[in-house]
This record gives sequence, C-alpha cells and structure tokens, in this order.
Amino acid sequence: MAKRQGGTGAMMVTGLARQGSRLACWLPVGVALGIAAYFALPEEPPWWLCVAIMGGVAVGLALLVGSRWVVAVTERAARWQLLGCCVGSAVCALGMGFLLAFAQARRQPPMPLLPLESMVVEGRLAALEPVIGRHVEGGASWRVTIKGAVFRSPWWEGMAPLSRSLVITLPAKDIPVVEHMNPGEAVRVRALLRAPMAPSWPGGYDGQRAAWFSGRAGTGTALSPVERVDDAQADRGRWGAIRGQVARQIEHYLPGQVGAIAAAVLCGETGLISTQTRQDYAASGLAHLLAVAGLHLGFVMGFVFVLLRRGMSLSQRLSAHWPCREIALVASLGAGVAYVLLTGCHIPGLRALGMAGLGVVAFLLGRRVISLRGLALVALALEVASPVVVLDVSFQMSFAAVMALIAGYEPLRGVLARLGGYGARPVGRSWGQRPPWWRRMAVGVVMLVITSLLAGLATLPLSMAYFGAFQPWFVLANILAVPLMGLWVMPAGLIALALMPLGLSAVALRVMGWGIEVISWLARHVAVMPFASWPVPSFPAWDVGLFLLGLAVLCLWRGMARFCGLGMIGVALVLVWVVPRPVMVITTLEHALAVRQEGEMRLVEGRLGMPLVRQEVQRALGWQARGVGVPFCQAGICRVPLKAGQVILWRMLEGADEVLQPQQSQLCAHVALEVNVREQKPLCMAAQHVSIEDIKREGSWAVYDDGRGGVRFISARMWQGERLWVGPMGFHGVPPLPFAKAE
Repeated sequence: MAKRQGGTGAMMVTGLARQGSRLACWLPVGVALGIAAYFALPEEPPWWLCVAIMGGVAVGLALLVGSRWVVAVTERAARWQLLGCCVGSAVCALGMGFLLAFAQARRQPPMPLLPLESMVVEGRLAALEPVIGRHVEGGASWRVTIKGAVFRSPWWEGMAPLSRSLVITLPAKDIPVVEHMNPGEAVRVRALLRAPMAPSWPGGYDGQRAAWFSGRAGTGTALSPVERVDDAQADRGRWGAIRGQVARQIEHYLPGQVGAIAAAVLCGETGLISTQTRQDYAASGLAHLLAVAGLHLGFVMGFVFVLLRRGMSLSQRLSAHWPCREIALVASLGAGVAYVLLTGCHIPGLRALGMAGLGVVAFLLGRRVISLRGLALVALALEVASPVVVLDVSFQMSFAAVMALIAGYEPLRGVLARLGGYGARPVGRSWGQRPPWWRRMAVGVVMLVITSLLAGLATLPLSMAYFGAFQPWFVLANILAVPLMGLWVMPAGLIALALMPLGLSAVALRVMGWGIEVISWLARHVAVMPFASWPVPSFPAWDVGLFLLGLAVLCLWRGMARFCGLGMIGVALVLVWVVPRPVMVITTLEHALAVRQEGEMRLVEGRLGMPLVRQEVQRALGWQARGVGVPFCQAGICRVPLKAGQVILWRMLEGADEVLQPQQSQLCAHVALEVNVREQKPLCMAAQHVSIEDIKREGSWAVYDDGRGGVRFISARMWQGERLWVGPMGFHGVPPLPFAKAE
C-alpha cells in the first residue's frame, strides 16, 4: 500500500513538474474561484472569516516563499518543494479572490431609497445612449445617466447629491433636445423613479447586484423633456462627444439597420439595432459581429499595420534606415487604443487591447507574441481591478474563446506551416521564395475554419446558458461572414473614420453599407435554415462554473490528464438537462403567474409584457412558450397536476365563497399547495400556502414538484440571501407625504 501511494505521489509530482511555467496560468483561475465563492455565500461573511482567510493567505504566501528558497538535495525534498509551491499558490489565489470581492462589495456607496412619486431631478449629465433593443413609436428609446442628482421638492430641500447615478429613459421625441448637450452639463427632468429590479424568478438575473456594483441608484421614466440648467462647469467628455458625432454622421448616410450595424462596429452604439436584427444574427451565430471585441480590434490593428508597413516600404531610404515593421506595429497599437476609447472601453475590447499590448511588447523584446501567460496576466489584471467582472458574460465568453484559440493552435502550428509551404524546403525552390498563392489561400481558409470551430465550440455552451438557444450553423455563417467583415466592412469603415473630419466619408460609408447588407442577407438566410436555433433550458450558475473549469483544464494542463476537462464539460452539458425545473413561477414584476405543462409554458395570471421578464420566466421553466392560456380552470379554480398530487391556483371571483363552500372538501382533496395571488382568504387550510403577503415580503417564487406528492418552493429573497445589495422586498422607495391644504 505504501509503495502504491508513493507511486501515485510520484506521478502527481511528475505531472506538476511537466507543467513548468504553465502553472502560472492557473493563478487567475484560482482568483476567479475565490471570487465566485464570495458571491455564492447565502449571507455576508463575518469579519472573523475574512481575518481567517487573510491568515490563510499569509500562511500560503509563507509556504510559497519558503519552498522557493529551500534548496532540495534529494528527490523527495524536491517533490515536497514543488507541492509546497503549488499549495501555497492555490491558497493565496483563492484567498485573494475572496478578499478582493469582499473589499469591492464593501467599497460601494450605500443604496438610497428613492421617492415613489414623480420627482424633478437635477444633476450632471454623464451619458446619453440608446436603449438596446427597445423601440417605441417614433423611434428608439434613449436613456440619460445623471450623476450627483438631487430632488427638487420641499420635502427634499437641502439634500446631499446622490453618490450613485440615475438612469432615466427618454422617448424618441425628446432626443433632439439633449443630443447637442455635453457630458458634465447640469440638467433637469421630471421622472418617475424605480429601485433596482429584483430577480424575476429565484435564479434569474439579479438587477440589484448589478446596480450595486455598477454604481446605479435606480432607473426611471422621463415625464418631461430634459432641460439644460447651466453649463458653466460642463466637462465636455471628448470621447463621448466624438462618439455621438460619428454615430450621427453614420445615421445620416446609412439610415435604417445598415447604419445601426455600422454605428455598432465603428463607435460601439448598439442601441439602434432592432430586435429582429439581433435575433437573425444570434440565430446564425454572428451575434459577435455586433459587439466590439477582439475580432474587430484585430481587424483595425491589422489594417493600420499593413497600410503603414506597405507605405513605408515604398521609400528606399525609410526601408534602409528605419525599423519600419516596429514603427508600424507601435502605430497600430495606438490605433487600437483609440478604437477602444471610441467604442466605450467595454470588457471584450479591454481584454483584446491588453493582449495586443502584451503582444507588441513581446515582439519588440523578441519573445512569443501570443501566449497563455499573456492571457492569464490580462485576466488577473481585470480581476484585481473589478472582481465582479468574473460574473459578466462578456468576460467569460471572450476569455473562453481566446484561451481555446491559443491552446488549440499550439499543436497545429507545425501542420499549418507545412501546409503553407513554410516547412521543409521543396525541391526547386529557394528559401527566400514565397509559397504559391493557392497554398497561402488554402492556409487562410483552413485557419478560418479552425478559428470558427475553436472559438464557437468554446463559447457555444455559454451562449446556450445565457441566451437560451443553440445555433448549429454558426461555423458555416462565420466562414462566409468573417472574411467579409475583415476585408470589406472594417477597411471601408476605417477609411470613413479617417475622412470624417474632412467631410469626405460618404463614399466610404456607402461601400461599408454594401458589405453590411451582404452580411445581413447571409444572417437572415442562415437564421431561417432548418434547426437554425433550438431553445434550451437555463443553466444553473454552478453548471456554468463546472463548464468553465473543465475548459480551463482542457486548455491549460499539459499531458493526458488534460482530457479530464472534456469529461467535466460533458458532465456539465448533461446535467443541465436533468436538473429539476420549476412547475410554476410567480413574479412580482408584471404580476405574472406561469406554469409548465407538457413542455409548454402557460400563463395563468397577469401578463408578461416586459421582454426581460418573459425571457427569464421561459428560461426558468425550461422551454420557450408554445401556448399561453389558462389550463385546467373551472369556476375560478385552476388545477395544475403534479406527479403525485395537485396544486390549486385560486382566482377570486365575485361570489366565489358561496359557490365553493359546498365543494370545499372535494376541491381540497390531494392538494399540495394553494397559491393566492390576490387579497383572498385560503380555501384549503390543511395545504401549504403562498399568499400575496408572501409575494410582497419575499419577492418572486418558484415551485418544484418533489415527485412524492409534495412541493418544494423557494423565493427570490431565499435565493439571494442576506447580502449587501439585497434591498427590502415590497418597499421600493420613500412613500409620498400627504399634500398640504394649499396644494
């Protein structure tokens, strides 16, 4: 037995030693796990736990430093030294991630209570942007972000400015009033304010957590046009103003959805893209073309690099005396920085810019340009700067795609070199002669297919988890659309950006628009192909984490053990189909009650008018809505059959007490749960109850069938736990005070 244990230990140490510098890539993974552990807690950790974790980090750091300084004289000592380094690093990473998330949550300003009545709000204009996917009569809705807001009311006289921002939605008719305003100007608007949105079902999107970490106090709807108060202290916000000017010029020359896509690609304005366009691009697997990320940044930097490199090579003096390649590379990085600033500094763009900056520095120093260690360094920097970014879908998808691309191309580098003719020297051709054009084109096509497969397969489960759809035709669509974007749309768009200050961008924008029309035509036709988009149920958060951990093992580990990551990915994809789904969801928003029967979502009470609420309820129940109606209802009583019992949904009707009183014993037979979504007294006293008071106090509810004649239910408040960002349920602001007689 001892010999067997020694052999296992030796194999483990050998596997760790084989990783070499690759072990450093696991540091951001450990930090991410520590961050996830903080957010998974049911309540805020006590101070003693944080102190204990700090002690664990100190012990891990001491173990790491001590094992590095100790000189191993025997094989056994070397084994313990390596294990000490790994254990110390793991403890430090996990503890650091937990403490970073704890510190970020504690640094946020407190959440204010907003007034319930309409209020005149004054503050500084911080941003003006369209609302993504929301269109009303007369055009798209827009929203203004106001910082340092105060409420102009006698009851709020002398209040300190809010430390959090307010996001107020404007109708399209009010946009001409504010489109010429600059960030920093003092503005006034009357609006009806709302607190951050609680989860529409236990496990759904947590708007309160998002608002807590993004610095928002709440949202609102404008009831009057925005007025300028003064602009003496206006901060012009150069990049925001430039972004608005670019978007207006694009809209002038390219109206409609073509201009909306062009604005999204060139300046990051995605709000004018219609819901139908988004659905077409999503169903065809081309949704990533609408969001500025590494693909677009690569096109920008590649175009600038080739243009400058070819231009300088035309001068014999420059080619002989100047490092043209290095100059072009640094200039392309500068163009990339300007592009990321212009498009709003989103997470995918920042990740790609960090990778590009590391690649440029590595090239100038003669090191490998793209590596997993560079990706790990960028990920660690983002995690330290904002730990909550680990929960962001764009962060997860962008790093999953790049990690899969780097790891996937490592074993294929030699094969692609031989395919392109850069391997062994062919007979009759010198070393300096370039391979034939058809071989270079073949390599480009093969790399395009491989890139689409690697990035698509790495992000496909995440797309299924967050957007509830599976697109099997994404490879075909990307093989055709990505070259069009890189060789047609982006070069024309960059030329248009360069000519805009001169007022000569019309021709370039129209050429860009033709390319966008071709890509949109492709997206529409791929979207209507058979099985273009299959609805899939929602993924629990732990299932997404299991998939990402399996992907990290597959991409980062060296040796045969890396294929354990495939097993973890397979388990994550299988478990999503067997995880229990609620048979009923009761939402506080829109006052909706929906049930799942025979694979269909049926609405019993209320309405699902808000797209976000409808989407979340469909994901909760596991399927998209195939039929909406009232199931199994007679005389105001709706029965939902379970596996070994019934759930009664009682809808209070006029005179229902007299009608139901003689049938009460018969109606209450085999009742597991009674739900009262209105002010009404219980019908079945022996059953479990969810009343309107429970909904007001605990928020939304999800009811599960336990298969044994009973039910299990959980509320949004139970799922969220006692966290800093969870506000009191059923109390959405400061109630209005009574009017005086003079009013």
